[in-house]
Amino acid sequence: MSADPEEEDVLLSEFNHALDTPPLRPALDEMVAMDVEADLAELQQPIAPAPFSTEDIEQLLTTSALLKACGATFELEGNGVWSLMYRSQTYRITFHPTVFDEYPSLRLMTFGELLFEKLLQEVSTKQAPSK
Repeated sequence: MSADPEEEDVLLSEFNHALDTPPLRPALDEMVAMDVEADLAELQQPIAPAPFSTEDIEQLLTTSALLKACGATFELEGNGVWSLMYRSQTYRITFHPTVFDEYPSLRLMTFGELLFEKLLQEVSTKQAPSK
């Protein structure tokens, strides 16, 4: 089964043209440049402020009647350092990242800190309506 010579020439010409024509996509260097530009644009976007400050968190936790009812007591040692007595243990904590930078042995009471999360859990279960 042989093709018509004219048709064969057309097919070979189209095949050669497809091989000689670069693909319709950006080159690797262009893609990297686009990614870097997109990343830079993302980094230049302003960061939304937190809905509450570290001072707000400090005030809420250290004066919480619910936490006190759960047995958590806070005592200010000074300079942003607190002693937290909770479940028969004493923890030295701070709510301020700058204080934590100076004293990394403290526990920084913020989201992601296990003790902070436990206290939030304690308050949320205490507030849950009984059935």
